[in-house]
Amino acid sequence: MKLSKIIKNYRNNLSLTMDSLSSSSSLSKGFISKIEKGDFDNKNVSLDSIIKLAKGLDVKVKEILDQLNVIEQDDQASLRVYLREKYKIEKEKDTKLIEDLINNLRED
Repeated sequence: MKLSKIIKNYRNNLSLTMDSLSSSSSLSKGFISKIEKGDFDNKNVSLDSIIKLAKGLDVKVKEILDQLNVIEQDDQASLRVYLREKYKIEKEKDTKLIEDLINNLRED
């Protein structure tokens, strides 16, 4: 799906005006308007802008990226993300240790 449609759908479903999204995302109304018109559909938008849009729309960045089809589905990566978010694990080595334990259990 195109970024223009994703952002416009979220904004309309939340009954947000461009002004309110601009305020909550710290992005200009003009920039949001250009996104929704499709000016950036075939160009790169910075991850920082997508993060700000997600914050303004109160959705997870991953939801937007999933709809843009920019994230490959990887069970191992999904497990790491799940462990970090669910159990508030901050250190990668801790996540890796738990992941290895789970994989060992799967093999048995």
